Amino acid sequence: MPSVNWGQRPSKKTAAQQTDALDSFVNLSKDKATKRLNLNIPARLHARIKAQCAMEGRDMTQALIELLESRFSENPLK
Repeated sequence: MPSVNWGQRPSKKTAAQQTDALDSFVNLSKDKATKRLNLNIPARLHARIKAQCAMEGRDMTQALIELLESRFSENPLK
């Protein structure tokens, strides 16, 4: 009778351990202190942001980081 390969056994890791493993996988970027933010915005807004950044020779990511930093300061009482 031929042997059957059923794959690996299910992981016995807890949900927290699996989440930690996924977080470390996602955060393989150069700067370990970053997080990915995915959001849905209207296509027309995306086009305006992209066009404005292109005209300014700026990176969209950096422009949006600056915008978010100005809106959500570290000291909200200012």
